[in-house]
Amino acid sequence: MGEQIERAEGTTAKAGQPVRVSLVNLGCPKNQVDAEVMLGQLAAAGYQIEEAPERADLIVVNTCSFIQEAKEESIRTILEAAALKRTGRCQAVVVSGCLAQRYGQELPALLPEVDAFVGTGEFPRIADIAAATLQRSARDRTWVTGHTALVTADLPRRLLTPGHFAYLKISEGCDRSCTFCAIPGIRGRMQSRSREDILVEARRLAAAGVRELILISQETTDYGGDRGETHGLIRLLEGLLDISAFRWIRLHYLYPTRITPELIALLASEPRLCRYLDMPLQHCDGAVLRAMGRGGDEKSLRRLVERVRRAVPDITIRTAFITGFPGETPGQFSRLLRFVEEMRFDRVGVFCYSDEEGTPAASLGSKVSRRVGEARRARLMAVQAGIAEEKGRALLGNLQEVMVDGPAPEFPGVQCGRTAAHAPEVDGTVYLRGPSVRPGTIVRARIREAYEHDLAADILEGEGSPCETALL
Repeated sequence: MGEQIERAEGTTAKAGQPVRVSLVNLGCPKNQVDAEVMLGQLAAAGYQIEEAPERADLIVVNTCSFIQEAKEESIRTILEAAALKRTGRCQAVVVSGCLAQRYGQELPALLPEVDAFVGTGEFPRIADIAAATLQRSARDRTWVTGHTALVTADLPRRLLTPGHFAYLKISEGCDRSCTFCAIPGIRGRMQSRSREDILVEARRLAAAGVRELILISQETTDYGGDRGETHGLIRLLEGLLDISAFRWIRLHYLYPTRITPELIALLASEPRLCRYLDMPLQHCDGAVLRAMGRGGDEKSLRRLVERVRRAVPDITIRTAFITGFPGETPGQFSRLLRFVEEMRFDRVGVFCYSDEEGTPAASLGSKVSRRVGEARRARLMAVQAGIAEEKGRALLGNLQEVMVDGPAPEFPGVQCGRTAAHAPEVDGTVYLRGPSVRPGTIVRARIREAYEHDLAADILEGEGSPCETALL
């Protein structure tokens, strides 16, 4: 690990001008929260945050290494930043996040153009590391420890989301043993934040104008278990619901076998808790699920979905599946295809399996070729596309509450937003025609057109309470 250093101000040697820092974030919302904390630390230390990397003195690339495609994207982005160091004003490139944590010992030799590597345990010290890197005062380039830092309320954040919605990371790491997943090896064992600390940050976000709060972690349903809490997530949600500024509270990354009757009952009874479940199932075949290190089988998963839908009829279920897992037979894939056809999920993501070094699945035999895995993925996505189109058409003429996100860049005079059934950045968009309203405003709109993922709607005036005042 890099040497201990004293805190330094974010100024250059050039006439005391502030150092311009640009951060390029890759990967999931959990990674994004780390990036926001880094930006908050840098801004507090006097660095000037610059959106465009080509105008920055220092470029930070916050990387993902979850799957092969993510690693390849991270490497491409790092090399693009390094090119700016050769041709532009950039003085140093820092690589942070999962790629640095996972390969911190190998990367300095492979990427000599990078000035520092910062693991997931050191990102709260990014301002100090940036100063040492720019001043060339550190003895080595690698700032990687064997743990992951837990985000806390006392760490300043600079949101990368629009001001009316924000992610709130409630824990770090994962105690699950999914055989295909490298995350426990990167992020470590589960660490839950205290409920009090989370509520402090939540109140701060509410005071800043956040109206939609999205709870994230590696495994949200296990929140508090490592602290000995039996109903940790329920108690946390009760505390968050006491903050009246939040119109929507959304849950991401729920482990299906840990979705309790208490959680389902809360979803059914609390209108500000989005009736939206993000629960990756990964497969339905019992033998494949056991090989994946996950619980359940097709019968138990059907029961779970039916139980949720019975209690919360208007629930939106988002899930994810893996095709081409080692040993997946044509019959097992056919079973998965039929399962998706019959269960008619609202949102589905499908990933083609790839070996990840260090995971148990990488050593399994009976590999399915990449070509076959991708073909199965395409078939599954085609089935879901038809389901999504049918569900969209069923909404034609309906009135929906829509949170406005802002102008639609591709359509002048049109605004874009989302219903409670649309999570930001992963689901579709509602394109709104009508009076201009501020981002974060919730309007009532009538659905006019429906597509595979997106909707078009007209904002209604004089019908219900069409335009509330945004808290921005």
